[in-house]
Amino acid sequence: MDKTILIYLAALVVIAVVMLIAAVKVFGEQKVRNWLVWAVSKAEQEFGSGTGQLKLRSVYNQFIARFPKLSTFITFKRFSALVDEALGVLSDMLKNGKIANIIEKGDD
Repeated sequence: MDKTILIYLAALVVIAVVMLIAAVKVFGEQKVRNWLVWAVSKAEQEFGSGTGQLKLRSVYNQFIARFPKLSTFITFKRFSALVDEALGVLSDMLKNGKIANIIEKGDD
């Protein structure tokens, strides 16, 4: 009987850890997605066009500093895919002339 309780307790701990990791990935990634749109727009202002790898590395370094715990769960490959999604969102936003002017000129 004692072994059975120990096995159930271990299974519950494993399930709780898996659920926690899943929650961080799902809910944390949405927060990161929103932040990334801002970060890639700032990188575009700072570095301009034709500097994709430099912008990606800059945004990744900011991500690690801003989300240190989450960065342990999100691989660079996944991060790069999230940046591509953010660039798609930013591209749609740039169709608005006012937003495009802000990105071009900066909001200093």
